[in-house]
Amino acid sequence: MAVPAPTSPPTAARAAYSRGYRTWLLAVLLLVNLLNLADRQGLAAVVPAIKADLALSDTELGLILGLGFAIFYTLLGLPIARMAEHYPRARIIAVSSAVFAGFLLLCARAHSFTQMLLYRVGVGAGDAGFGPPVASLLGDHYPERQRAAAITVVWLGAPLGALSGSMIGGYIAQHANWRMWFVGLSIPSFVVALLTLFTLREPKRGLHDSVAPTGAPPSMWEVTKFMLGKRSMLQVLIGASLASIALNGIGQFWGRYYTAVFRMSVAESGRMIGLIAVVAMASGLALGGFGVSALSGRDRRWQVWAPAIALIASTPLLLVAITRANLHDAFWWLLAGHVTLFVFFTPTLALALNMVGASMRASSSFIVNIVFGLIGVGLGPTLIGALSDVLAHRAFASGDFLAQCPGGMAVAGADPALQAACGSASGTGVMQAIGAFAVLFAWGGVHFLLAAPSLERDLDRHYAVPENPG
Repeated sequence: MAVPAPTSPPTAARAAYSRGYRTWLLAVLLLVNLLNLADRQGLAAVVPAIKADLALSDTELGLILGLGFAIFYTLLGLPIARMAEHYPRARIIAVSSAVFAGFLLLCARAHSFTQMLLYRVGVGAGDAGFGPPVASLLGDHYPERQRAAAITVVWLGAPLGALSGSMIGGYIAQHANWRMWFVGLSIPSFVVALLTLFTLREPKRGLHDSVAPTGAPPSMWEVTKFMLGKRSMLQVLIGASLASIALNGIGQFWGRYYTAVFRMSVAESGRMIGLIAVVAMASGLALGGFGVSALSGRDRRWQVWAPAIALIASTPLLLVAITRANLHDAFWWLLAGHVTLFVFFTPTLALALNMVGASMRASSSFIVNIVFGLIGVGLGPTLIGALSDVLAHRAFASGDFLAQCPGGMAVAGADPALQAACGSASGTGVMQAIGAFAVLFAWGGVHFLLAAPSLERDLDRHYAVPENPG
């Protein structure tokens, strides 16, 4: 096995990408991310209207919000990641954004569970072209110490998207028709796809690396072995998996929680989701990106210590929040819990880039996308939706909950006592399911702590190119 000799990044090549251009790059990628998150949070906000209109159970909602979206979102990430190791990444992002926009239009035409599920699969397929190519682009535009900050800037599109998606989506569902939400979101998505295609450029791979990439990119199997062979990265991926299941599961059901427990309207629920999301996501992502970058200059282990502390703190904060009977009291606990649960996100993405060389970054990002996508987005909402139905059925004393309470409520004209029983059981089910999932944050935090002892050694170990046996 031979390790490539260190080389200095070419200064002239780096200078070709000015600060102004890199600012534009981050702005465009932020917009792409904003629209992706606006779709997810907007869907969460209009979920009560979709549930009532299509008479869906929480299990069916969980499949639409979770596994239906995530399965192609994640699995298509593998061929896209491999393409991003060989072909221009901006073009991949642009085509994916156009696919994303096209399936949003189709979602507006869904009239059944099956149709909505299939169209969300298509939206997920379009969204799959974001993570690996973007991670690879940022890895070539920025050196190790600046990557977490650059990722954070792009991911600040998330709170902006969550705010606009939840508030606008909730307002449209309340005052117009939830289908208009998908139509309205598809238009800027097409525009941003064109901006990406015609204004972003392709940098030299390994532009800021001390070890130059040599030969063809390693296979996906080699990348996976190399990543999972680092004890610290394995613990980070386990911790991020647990946290992502809880984050995505709970996040997609806050709209259900507010409308079922506090009897808020869809528009009011959307405003609540948006307000908490924009403050908490911006604060949590900034702490995880800029804060951890500053602390890691003193000790690199802060890249896992900070996420561990924040995740462990999230569990009691959220458990206290859902036990508050007064919405005003619950708000502040919810806000604090949301800030802490977002801290782990950007350090996890940055570690995946810093653990490997330039020829492996899109593939390493795909591995993280499995955690955030198939495991987090796929399993989280699906499992919490099924658990909510089970717990609601257990809390319902009048027979079969799903049969007597389609869509979580009694049919029009039913006895008032049955209407009250349906509403109470529905609220109890979703509240208890959120509480159960909140425990996963602390469990994930423990695995981030376990990553600390071997972190520095793993960051300094580079991929060894296999020797030619001939």
